Amino acid sequence: MISVAALQFPLGGEITLDDRLHLIRHRPDFVCLPEYFFVRPTDQHYADGDGRIGEQIETLARLSRDLSCVVIGGTMAHPIDGGYANIATVFNRGVEIGSYQKMNPYGREETRGIIPGNEFKIFEVEGVRLGVLICADVLQPDSFAGMAEMAADVIVVPTVSPYREGDTVFEKDRRDVSIFVSGAQRAMAFVVKTCGVGTIFGGRLQGRSGIYAPWGILQRVPPNEESKKQILFEYLDIAEIREFRQMMSREALDSPPIPAVPEIAQHASR
Repeated sequence: MISVAALQFPLGGEITLDDRLHLIRHRPDFVCLPEYFFVRPTDQHYADGDGRIGEQIETLARLSRDLSCVVIGGTMAHPIDGGYANIATVFNRGVEIGSYQKMNPYGREETRGIIPGNEFKIFEVEGVRLGVLICADVLQPDSFAGMAEMAADVIVVPTVSPYREGDTVFEKDRRDVSIFVSGAQRAMAFVVKTCGVGTIFGGRLQGRSGIYAPWGILQRVPPNEESKKQILFEYLDIAEIREFRQMMSREALDSPPIPAVPEIAQHASR
């Protein structure tokens, strides 16, 4: 059993002493921050943060060390040849253990110079197989399938979501189920989505962080609180998700083969 904390925080803000004390009281094993967590409201481009990357990495390392936990850092745009890489870095008790580069830049990311990564990654940490996807990665069908092939136990998804004028509760519910519950089912893993609030490059954001399992929504931010700073805490049973994967694998092996397409077509035409 592990405890996870999803920090739905304003971009460019800080993790205050009160925030740290709140986290210490809950003693999370994994702390997850939003995509582009360190982008300030006054920034106009990724280049505005180039000189702060070292400081930001140290902030995440120190948080991981102070809380004696795993921190999946809010992503940062790292300068690379030809542009920028949107990278999430993982720290365990103050030590950097690896990073993942977003594979599916979305919207204005590509026009702003974000270059896609080329591989999924799993991090073995504290006895847990941790996967990381970043925001629009979840919109690609092969992302959760890739996590399933690598036997991820928990998938953390740092995210920023543009504000949608007129977005209905029905549509929000539909997306949560069709993307994140379905993704958890495809990956046979827990999914922790952590959203940023506030603005990025002048554009308004909406939150709705959530924690999902293959059997449904475990917890999420209500639609009327999408602009609020808050922390979701949840216990995840790693033994349970592994048993679930084994059971589903056995069921797949025991299931009869799916009829060939011509046979289905013949029955449909009768």
